[in-house]
Amino acid sequence: MTRLNNTHNKKFYLEILKAAKGKPILACYYAKPEKTWKERFTSDMKRMKRVAGKRNFEFILASKNIKDFLEQLAAVEVVYFRGGSTLKLQNKLKAVRGKLKKSFSGKTVSGSSAGALFLSKYYFDQDHDKILKGLDILPVKIMTHYLASGKYAANSGKEKLTMLKNHKEKMPTYAIPETKFIILKK
Repeated sequence: MTRLNNTHNKKFYLEILKAAKGKPILACYYAKPEKTWKERFTSDMKRMKRVAGKRNFEFILASKNIKDFLEQLAAVEVVYFRGGSTLKLQNKLKAVRGKLKKSFSGKTVSGSSAGALFLSKYYFDQDHDKILKGLDILPVKIMTHYLASGKYAANSGKEKLTMLKNHKEKMPTYAIPETKFIILKK
């Protein structure tokens, strides 16, 4: 829910701006239908500008061509993955899955909802009400929209988190409440 104007999202965007170190911020919308990318890009850029104040930054839209995306990624310090369908995002990135860890190395990889879930080894998929395998970029388990109301209320409870924690091997498990964020450092 990064589109909401609140303190948590402001801090999230400030972290992205700080990590960019004056280089462009790559915005990726692979989890959404392509016809919506430009609209989401424009709205995210407006929100980022509001938070940035007098700071200058460049916001660039990820190419639909995955090889071009990897080249764009090499030129930035920060990539932002907007939410949507985690499976759609994973499907788009699976062709370069083996290159992602290296491409992400030394960079700040930020994401909301699906944009965070795909990075994990396992995640709780709210849309399908089950635990799925991520791209295993980070050795963690993640649940977003934790204790949410509205669309995800039925699938955001403590019992789902317990299921995720107990799923397969033991590893750090993160439950991220709506509009809040965590920072994992390698």
